[in-house]
Amino acid sequence: MVEEPTPPPPITPGVARALSPLLRRIASKGPGGEPGTNTYLVGIDEIVIVDPGPEDAAHIDVVCGCGGDRIRWIVMTEVTPETTDAALAMKERTGAELLAPAGFDGADRILGDGEKIDATEFRVHTLAVGEDKFVFVVEQERTMLSGRHLDDSVPEDLPARVKTFRLKAVAPGHGQYIDDAKAFLAR
Repeated sequence: MVEEPTPPPPITPGVARALSPLLRRIASKGPGGEPGTNTYLVGIDEIVIVDPGPEDAAHIDVVCGCGGDRIRWIVMTEVTPETTDAALAMKERTGAELLAPAGFDGADRILGDGEKIDATEFRVHTLAVGEDKFVFVVEQERTMLSGRHLDDSVPEDLPARVKTFRLKAVAPGHGQYIDDAKAFLAR
């Protein structure tokens, strides 16, 4: 008898969930109370916030509370209200360096393809997937944080560009963590 895999627990907005040793997800609250945009915290000793989320005081409190004074960087996959509106409030509360795509006012640096964030326990690689649209690869976790960019399709050149990372998982902008990156990228 073949056992069905255990489904992942439901996503609860405002609750931090460990996805791997270095990766946590906190979903913002959507308009009807359902899970909204996923905000990710990468790291333990030093933390990168990926896609800070909408400007919602409760979400900002939870994210900043989970990282505290260890938050060193804030990055975004794209400039949209649901991914970036909390960025400046989080920057002000944490003193973190804000790296954003072009078109975001208040960034310390503009993101570019091929940039790296070197922390004490991990490295994050930045890959452009369109004009001012990025995915991030956490090298040590072999995980890609994709934002909403892969919701409908995978850019034709992306599987070849990420091949050297030997990805295991994809952490999307909405919804559940994807354990099989190879199958996901081949779709």
